[in-house]
Amino acid sequence: MSTSRRSTAHRWTLRGLAVGATVPLAALTLSGSASAAELTPIAEYLDATIASTSKALISALATLLGVS
Repeated sequence: MSTSRRSTAHRWTLRGLAVGATVPLAALTLSGSASAAELTPIAEYLDATIASTSKALISALATLLGVS
């Protein structure tokens, strides 16, 4: 049961982070006001931030669920 909860929490966390990262980039791209050179540093920063945040959230959830 805890594995199911952990994987569900993990999926929802990743979905939220993906949507949060994708929406601003899509808005900039669709508006035509940003080039690839402008988006690359933003994408790299978001990738590192999402990876770090995801790792911290998964660790916290594992601790709360007692599966660490």
